[in-house]
Amino acid sequence: MTKIALIKGLDNAFRIAYDSDYETAKKIKPNEVYEYEFKKPRNYDFHKKFFALVNLCFCNQEKYNNIEHLRKDLIICSGHYEIIFDLETGGQKKEALSIAFNSMDEVQFSKLYNDVLQVICDKFLFDKEQVLDSVHQYF
Repeated sequence: MTKIALIKGLDNAFRIAYDSDYETAKKIKPNEVYEYEFKKPRNYDFHKKFFALVNLCFCNQEKYNNIEHLRKDLIICSGHYEIIFDLETGGQKKEALSIAFNSMDEVQFSKLYNDVLQVICDKFLFDKEQVLDSVHQYF
């Protein structure tokens, strides 16, 4: 499978997003039907903003000694988890979904960010506007 980045114009036509994809695009035959899978690539700055949010929460609470444990619990509490088998107990347990770039697109990650923000405000009784202002200053 060949991948290239495209930008949709106001005229609904797609054009090549990056010069580096031009040679690949030249190999695509005109007037052929191709299957297109929509996926919005992740924004690295938004990824960093998520970690700024988690760090802000970590620095303003006393329940967690490990930021990774907090991050995973926030993801699970926000509903972004999978159920896995627990070999030790023989039962099931929740495991936080991966936030790696190849695991979540921008739309999924945006939902996760907003859900985690809400969990932080609800569970730690933080004011949402203050959290957003602090993340903006910190980030």
